[in-house]
Amino acid sequence: MNKTFVLALVFIATSAGVHAKPVQVFILAGQSNMDGQANVKTIDFLGEDKDPSRAALLKTFKPDGKTFVTRKDVWVANGGVNDILQTGFGGRKNYDQLGTNIGPEYAFGYYMGAALDEQVLLIKYGPGGQSLRINFRPPSAGPVEGVKSEDLGGQYRALVAIVHESLRNLKKNFSDYDEKTGYEIAGLVWFQGYNDLFDDAGRKEYGSNLVHLIKDLRSEFKSPNMKVVVGVMGVNGPKVEEVNIKQKEVRDGQRFVNTVPEFRGNVKAIESAPLLHPDIVAIKTAGWVNKDRDLKTQPVTPDEQAMLSRATSSQGFHYFGEGRFFILLGKSFAETMLELIGHSKP
Repeated sequence: MNKTFVLALVFIATSAGVHAKPVQVFILAGQSNMDGQANVKTIDFLGEDKDPSRAALLKTFKPDGKTFVTRKDVWVANGGVNDILQTGFGGRKNYDQLGTNIGPEYAFGYYMGAALDEQVLLIKYGPGGQSLRINFRPPSAGPVEGVKSEDLGGQYRALVAIVHESLRNLKKNFSDYDEKTGYEIAGLVWFQGYNDLFDDAGRKEYGSNLVHLIKDLRSEFKSPNMKVVVGVMGVNGPKVEEVNIKQKEVRDGQRFVNTVPEFRGNVKAIESAPLLHPDIVAIKTAGWVNKDRDLKTQPVTPDEQAMLSRATSSQGFHYFGEGRFFILLGKSFAETMLELIGHSKP
């Protein structure tokens, strides 16, 4: 047999093997902070980090110092956009096109793509101003006294519908998708909680409602082994729990999944608050969380204002729109997901 022909056959077989594994699907769900409100211009502040290992991450996402990295081995379905991983999948006015913000999907997708041999698909849904107790209420959580059944779980149903629609249209939206090898729903990342702060029952029931959510989504998607990472709400930093019991109750509800025996090794809640830049938190919470500073007697300095201009782009409940935070958060989500699926970090 001709040697060139044999080599060609080997190449074809090898190439086919690369794509012979199911697409690994990860669902990213929550409210506006899963959507992401950090303008891309704030990502550069990562390079100023006092931790050299974190500062070095900027080169990962901006290798030439000018252009943000993209990944063809990671697809993203969000709103009306189905495209490769890149910046712009964060909150935006027109969800039929990319914008100028990022959420945790950017770094999460980058590190999942770097670690996994399979093609990765992220399906992201993060509508703003939605609670778990009412809007995302899962079916098994049951009724709520005084609330009509049709007013419960609307965002849960929307999430389910969007995931099913995205999976049905994989070949249409991503032409390289191989229908023969198919896909596997491998994981869920949940980042939410702010709107439950304002509901006494929502805070107290958060842990049980979250358990119901995880179980119901696993059942809905016929993925009993779907791994789950929960981002513990970190608005205004770690110390806010000392002055705001409502935040502590929601955070404890999210941490509750780490105590559920059947979730051991397949569900994990991780802290997000420590990822906020401490200098930004100290300024933005001066006088109430940071009681060591009164802005009336110690106003923001010109240097601090310049830093805030470089580093932030939104309000405190949006993690100050801090690109640095969302890069670190997405990285942490990816590292935890890889741990749960038994894969080494990239």
